Amino acid sequence: MSASTENNTPESSHTASPEISPSSKPSKAIMPRSLTAARAGLDGARRVSAEVRGLYHAFKARVEPEIAPDQEQPEIQRSDGIKLASLGIELALKEQEEIALEKCVVEHEKEAGTLPYKQAVKRRQELNERHISAGMGLWGHHKKRMRFGDPVAVRLMDLSGEGFSGAILALYRKCDGQGAPKDKKKRERDWRSGAIDYYDANYKNHKGSPKKAVWCHIAGRWMAEAKAAHIVPFFMDVADLGPLIFGDRAPSLQQAGNALLLSNKIKGWFNKYLLVVVPVDAREFPITRWKTDIISDNIRGCAYGADCLVDDLDGKELKFLNNNRPVSRFLYFHFIMALVRIRDLDRRGWQDVWARYYTQRPFATPGQYMSKSMLLAIATHQGTIDYQEVLAFCAEQSFDPPLTLDDDESREIARRVHMSVEQAVKEVEDSDEESEESTDFFPQGDSHLIGNSVGELFGSQSSRLSAGDSETTGIFVINK
Repeated sequence: MSASTENNTPESSHTASPEISPSSKPSKAIMPRSLTAARAGLDGARRVSAEVRGLYHAFKARVEPEIAPDQEQPEIQRSDGIKLASLGIELALKEQEEIALEKCVVEHEKEAGTLPYKQAVKRRQELNERHISAGMGLWGHHKKRMRFGDPVAVRLMDLSGEGFSGAILALYRKCDGQGAPKDKKKRERDWRSGAIDYYDANYKNHKGSPKKAVWCHIAGRWMAEAKAAHIVPFFMDVADLGPLIFGDRAPSLQQAGNALLLSNKIKGWFNKYLLVVVPVDAREFPITRWKTDIISDNIRGCAYGADCLVDDLDGKELKFLNNNRPVSRFLYFHFIMALVRIRDLDRRGWQDVWARYYTQRPFATPGQYMSKSMLLAIATHQGTIDYQEVLAFCAEQSFDPPLTLDDDESREIARRVHMSVEQAVKEVEDSDEESEESTDFFPQGDSHLIGNSVGELFGSQSSRLSAGDSETTGIFVINK
């Protein structure tokens, strides 16, 4: 909470930070008082963490000594097990406090001009990943302490093993769900095929459409390389998080209502939460009309096809070929996670984005999109966003779950959600250099094809491509 207090000063909450020219950067010998204090606080927290870490490892070496592979671990006494787990919990909490203070240092260094903006974003992303990792240790020690104290047995006796209660049970029985099925290519093919059928986006069903093309909902065009994007990350389904976040009655994350058909480039922006899909009219229910909002200036000016800039998508209504639509609560989740990420990473312009949506709520109110306790836990997990801010922003767009989660369970679910989101983002970043678009060629004689190569597509416009955007692209334009 100390991190959120530092970050939520009146200046930082309502106005974007001014750019600091190199000539105005302070001397390294004279640091701003706030930066000096932040660094001193971080040094103190590191000393405390090191002390607790030493106590934990010393006690662990005594009660759980390292043994040879052919030997059995000696049985640990109940009191020792509880003490070891308690020390582990204390260590994980101290590590998270240390990370929160390091975020404050990064913020002060950025404001002082001693840390460039891009490096500051990278540092915050690394710190967020460390926070998630520390949370994994926290949950492991929490389960161990419960096992030695045995109150968990009383709690789990009342769980049916299905729906919401079954998902709680999975928290204690399963890992965090990051292990995906082995046949990834088959899973992706089946997912794409199911989404194409659900949205009637097969070129064979539409006269005059280009051969082997797929409809892109956001661009509103037939594209050579369109894929099925997961609105809620696939990894959250592996971890059985759906019922805990969206309730028992929500559609399955495995169904096509959790998909949008998007071109490779647009899918990458969507999966990195640089753009969001929100209702055209917040009063409409059920929601049938959706539009795209660009929330990151980093992609403005980027192209996704011949003379097609991402700027043209801002405010553009999505086009569907039948009456089927994505699940509204899934798109609400994507919207919330996008707001959380730009705030957690302190991306340039986040204040304006938050102010816009706070003034004009894009989703209907009241609405039951997500569990209130989980929405609060997810939004505040990294310590950047204040609890009351979240309540003011979206309290009326959530519901109370049938079972009450304790703080440890809520924290662990939120950690797994953030891990799933970061894993999805990482997949996009890893694939940026290995684009599959170059394989999606079409015959040169196709009258609908604008171009196959970068030169054909962009010609003199190729200067619009930013670094790393030089993969081959195919795009079709159909006047409907």
